[in-house]
Amino acid sequence: MAVALSLLIFPSLLISASSPPPTTDASWQRSEFGRGSFGTITIPPATLNGPCEYHPTLLGAGAYVRVFWKPPATYPNLTNAVIDVHLLTAGSTVTTLQGYPGTANTTGSSAGYTTDIPATLLGGILGFNTQFQVDIYISAAGWKSTPVSVRANAGLVAGIGGSCTNL
Repeated sequence: MAVALSLLIFPSLLISASSPPPTTDASWQRSEFGRGSFGTITIPPATLNGPCEYHPTLLGAGAYVRVFWKPPATYPNLTNAVIDVHLLTAGSTVTTLQGYPGTANTTGSSAGYTTDIPATLLGGILGFNTQFQVDIYISAAGWKSTPVSVRANAGLVAGIGGSCTNL
């Protein structure tokens, strides 16, 4: 009676005892071994080789920021440089209309480059204290260095109070 009662309460015992698991050909052992290694590369950053400059020009029309930098000796080619310019004061309608900053222009040699970041006409004349940051990265094989950066301020109006600081 106890056996019949336990079979009613635990029918899975009867099923599992009467049907063993099927056999398989799977194996988790191999006689082969492999070796490998991986690592990361460290790309040295560019260096700022002079203080950046803010040039308001005539009443802010044609204003620009000039950055002086040089790449590391191991990556002397300008094609390894990525210059990223981004606004720090976004969201304002005036800032959006200004289009500040403009496209960067870089000249020089591996001994030292000069990058000019121009303002648009409205960006230079109606600065409204717009701030932006310039980050210069050195890149190779899909990796980027830590950036060297400068922060610029377009000033209030017509470049008055404009400034640039190496970070």
